Amino acid sequence: MNIYDLAREAGVSIATASKALNGRRDVNEQTRAKVLEVAKRLGYHPSHLARGLARRRTENIGLVALRRYHTSFFTNPFYSRVLEGMELEVASRGYNLLVSILPAEEPGAPLQLPKLVREKNADGLVLVGEMPEDLLKEVFERRIPGVVVDFFSPKLPAHYVLTDNRGGMRLLVRHLASQGHRSAAFVQSGAGDWSFSERQAGFEAACAEFSVKGAVWQAPREPRQAIVDGLRARLAAPGRPGAILVANDFHALAALQAAAEEGLSVPKDLSIAGFDDIDEAMHAGPGLTTLRVDKQGMGMRAIQHVFRLMEPPLEPAGRLELPVELIVRGSTGPAPRL
Repeated sequence: MNIYDLAREAGVSIATASKALNGRRDVNEQTRAKVLEVAKRLGYHPSHLARGLARRRTENIGLVALRRYHTSFFTNPFYSRVLEGMELEVASRGYNLLVSILPAEEPGAPLQLPKLVREKNADGLVLVGEMPEDLLKEVFERRIPGVVVDFFSPKLPAHYVLTDNRGGMRLLVRHLASQGHRSAAFVQSGAGDWSFSERQAGFEAACAEFSVKGAVWQAPREPRQAIVDGLRARLAAPGRPGAILVANDFHALAALQAAAEEGLSVPKDLSIAGFDDIDEAMHAGPGLTTLRVDKQGMGMRAIQHVFRLMEPPLEPAGRLELPVELIVRGSTGPAPRL
């Protein structure tokens, strides 16, 4: 069954049948009702491709991300939830989500524009996570409406959907200060990454505001045992702080393991907190105090923003920062008596 058969059965021209199906105003209500009744009776479904060509739309939204640090985008506990939100929002609008993961394993490795961008196979784009500014600039020169998620470049006027990383760290430091903590360390596990750098800056500013003596510890991004071993060495050294705040939950869970292996009781001897509230956080022993990012909502808001950019008038470039929520669990408590 195609539109030609439908038009013949309804006794109208192909153009009239198409207009009736697409809600055009230049078709009278009687004719429209007749075409729709025949379409329903015959089980006619319009061709996705034909509809897209008629509207000069692909009805695709493209997602571009880098495969960094040997971690799949689809299994990453943070981005998999962001992707879930994007899928839900795209599907609710009758569009498809095309995913292109660039295999940039090494910093500075040459990158090519993904095919969906080169061939303009998408009506809009979401570009997720850390990526080279030169690549972003080249993408936006193609004039495809796009939004950058979880990464910000002051050099590139664009539309951004971000997490309130600094404000979140302020909530966490204030909470610990209210429990009597006067010393804390920030575990930086992604030096150079924009979001983690923002979290470190938020930690340092909050320590100054709440009279907490702050330090920054560098930690490898992977593998987990290397993270645990490095943190154990830090925890065994003299002058251990009363709390450690970690750039993300994955590393905070490694910190819980390091504390246990070092014979420390959490939170009696040491408070530990993370950022993101991934699924594992609540099931840790003890449950991990963290900052909840609405990851699914972040994906949905990004897609909503893309759809707004696809229609006039064009919005000026800017950044949308989504708030985070402090989730207090058993890994933090009153400052230890050292």
